[in-house]
Amino acid sequence: MANWSRTKINSVIVAAGCAFLMASAQTARAEEAPYKVEGNKVDSAAFKGYQTYKRQRCETCHGQTGEGSAAFPNLLTSLKTKSKEEFKTIVLEGKNAMPAHKNNKAVVDNIDGLYAYLKGRSDGAIPAGELEELK
Repeated sequence: MANWSRTKINSVIVAAGCAFLMASAQTARAEEAPYKVEGNKVDSAAFKGYQTYKRQRCETCHGQTGEGSAAFPNLLTSLKTKSKEEFKTIVLEGKNAMPAHKNNKAVVDNIDGLYAYLKGRSDGAIPAGELEELK
């Protein structure tokens, strides 16, 4: 190591750190997907979330596919930056014009599925339109 300059050593350390961070980010993204998709078929949790979105009339404000409107947020954009915990807090506690749903049993019981469905839509993995459950 005597032949290596401090600059060269620092460059190697920085490069190794960057490689580690990139690998960690790719692993985290792969682990974070809370859904499975095959065409228009989704896993049970995402399917229940899709049903909850429809049955609880989330589409009234956020549109049939979660893309929002002039007056209401685009959930697909929001979930690119919001964590699962932030999503749950907003849905259950409310925020601005969004009412709290902590007393809505259907929403509370399916909050993870609702997140999975909308996260899949946000990631571009779950298509818009009618979905079926993977068997």
